[in-house]
Amino acid sequence: MRKDRGDLFRKLVAVLLALGGLVGIIIALMSETAMLSSSGRAFNTALMGFFAFLFGFSGWTGVDLWRNKTHAFQWAQVLLVAQIPIISFPGLAYHFYTGMVLYLQYDQTSSTIFSFQAQLGSAIGFRISSSIEGFVFGINLIAVIALYLLGKAHPQNENVQAMPAASI
Repeated sequence: MRKDRGDLFRKLVAVLLALGGLVGIIIALMSETAMLSSSGRAFNTALMGFFAFLFGFSGWTGVDLWRNKTHAFQWAQVLLVAQIPIISFPGLAYHFYTGMVLYLQYDQTSSTIFSFQAQLGSAIGFRISSSIEGFVFGINLIAVIALYLLGKAHPQNENVQAMPAASI
């Protein structure tokens, strides 16, 4: 029973990463194409290319996680940890998610101090700008839950044995 639940948890996280990565690639490439056709700045276009790569990596990790490859567990953890925070303070803003997001956030800039925000899709935002004001701090509850489920699904190394006690 434990193995079946672990497989289910692993596959749920794999679908979240794989489908979210695919959606993210499509959005990033559409944005990049729009920038190129409107004579966008080269830096912004390159940044969209990097974002497309990041979403592609997420999708690839999801596929490898579905296939139960050991390295995919480590990369999935890194991707999920990167999806937990939403941060905005004067001069900097960051958020990233693949597939789904449910933010619990404190927002100094709106009339509602604490709020929930839920969305399907994929997004990444990283801005350094003097126009960013106020403070927003939050956590992506979906990423936290997915990280927990991934921990429950992580394969236990059956070859590890306790070290024998040293004899004197």
